[in-house]
Amino acid sequence: MIVDDWIADKIGLPPGERLTREALEAWQLAKLRETIGLVLAHSSFWREKLPSLPCVSGAPGAPDTIETILDSVDSIAKLPFTTPEELSEHGSRMVCVPASEVSRIVTLQMTSGTTGSPKRIWFTEADQELMTDYIHHGLPVMTGPQDVFLVLMPCERPGSVGDLVAIGVERIGSRAVRVGPIPPDGSRDEEILGLMRLEGVTTGLATAPTAARLAAKSAADPVVRNNMRTILLSAQYISEADKAAIETSWDCDVYEHYGMTEMGLGGAMACEMREGYHPREADLLFEIIDPDTGGVLPAGEYGEVVFTTLTRQAMPLIRYRTGDFSRWLPGACACGSVLKRLDKVGDRAERKGY
Repeated sequence: MIVDDWIADKIGLPPGERLTREALEAWQLAKLRETIGLVLAHSSFWREKLPSLPCVSGAPGAPDTIETILDSVDSIAKLPFTTPEELSEHGSRMVCVPASEVSRIVTLQMTSGTTGSPKRIWFTEADQELMTDYIHHGLPVMTGPQDVFLVLMPCERPGSVGDLVAIGVERIGSRAVRVGPIPPDGSRDEEILGLMRLEGVTTGLATAPTAARLAAKSAADPVVRNNMRTILLSAQYISEADKAAIETSWDCDVYEHYGMTEMGLGGAMACEMREGYHPREADLLFEIIDPDTGGVLPAGEYGEVVFTTLTRQAMPLIRYRTGDFSRWLPGACACGSVLKRLDKVGDRAERKGY
């Protein structure tokens, strides 16, 4: 329960006091209110989007206060959703900090089947540190000072996902080997496998198709197979076939991560039980909704993943519709964490049974 201890410290619980759902949700509510205050004070888009809420200045005559409108975490359902199309069209008006405080802007093309301008996600240094800190405290479950961690995701630019992950695992004590993404046609596979032998790679970060391809090509290589202990899969849908192939070829433990740039990259990650993903609940408030009615769904029912940022400075997002589908797994995790668990995440094209 390393992540629980980290969150307990993050939300200000006394040393040694265990995290509880009550304490976590009190923090989420406070941060939700702060976020609403931030966007009303600094974003013309959000002032137009949330006209029924009072200005953060507490202008005389306001019919309600943020505290009365948002009196519990569940009351977030009173707020409207935000869509990728709105982010694409109005993103610059969502920014809540001056340009001098922006350290990175990530440009994302709209997904296939949609039209419009690219989405641009803005970050301050503090926003990006949230991701690095998450990796620092979330990945000790699968990597430690004895490990050599291969990064097969973008890492050439400061603040890219692979760079932030590499910094985070280096804080744990692992040695990061930064490579970046490799071609899906396999043209660099032998080079990478040679690097894995040379460096003694024991763990790493990759997409599921990349890891599955490398694992298949090195299944009979005793050096690579014996070295590999764990692998973290992220960025693309993780099929059970790819996961099983990696576990069989490398005889290693596969950990899964769910996230997107709009979330600040890190969203939810598997614990040592590897049964669902624990969300980064101190920084993100997740909901599962009926995609047709918008109603919030209870644990066990499949629906669309929606999230709200709680600690972001540059570009807070409120009830952002991801288009991804999952459910809350019912019951507590056997690891002992009080954090919720997301089931494997799919997209609209894989909506079978949802």
